[in-house]
Amino acid sequence: MAMRPETERETGGGWRRRPRQARSQATVSALLTAAEELFSQHGFNGTTTEDIARRAGTGIGSFYDYFPNKIAIALALLESHSGRLADAARRIFVSHGSESLASGLPKVIRSLYESYRDNQDIFIRLVNDVPELRDVADIYSIERLIDRTSLIFLQNHEDEIPRPDLSETHQFLNMVFVGSIRQYLSATGHEIGEDEFVTRLARTVYCYLRDGPVADDA
Repeated sequence: MAMRPETERETGGGWRRRPRQARSQATVSALLTAAEELFSQHGFNGTTTEDIARRAGTGIGSFYDYFPNKIAIALALLESHSGRLADAARRIFVSHGSESLASGLPKVIRSLYESYRDNQDIFIRLVNDVPELRDVADIYSIERLIDRTSLIFLQNHEDEIPRPDLSETHQFLNMVFVGSIRQYLSATGHEIGEDEFVTRLARTVYCYLRDGPVADDA
């Protein structure tokens, strides 16, 4: 029986070398696509580096030209999807930035939810499957990815938000927004449908922004 190149518990991560020429970029793209498909279908632990190379239509040597182990390609997927999600978030906030808060905010929340949902195999399942990714997951968390653009969005609507500390409000809402989405996508057997969930989440965020500060109890 052939030995697997990866051990039962791999260590380390990161690129061995990054592709520079068109041909090597195509090879890496095929490897990343294959890894994402297989991780989604069989899980991280149910996939080997040989499986990835075979699905990508290349030899195992080509895999190890760029990635020292399976964790490394999982990290590369997390990096890639994080960059795409950050770019999508910027476009979403800019697209609705000129609308009123009542009009633009629900569209922003729905679009961000859909972007996160479409990447949940990476941001939720893969991170849960690979303990080594959890050490860097915070760097690529959606909270960080949307932090700057979401604050700018709120600042552009400052005259519609009767709260004195916008930065604190923004930080709190980011946690509520992301935590709610992660919880919804991670759970099963929902009592409310996806559309109703997003509608309620948007309403909750909007009402919090518009209600103004709550006086402390005496």
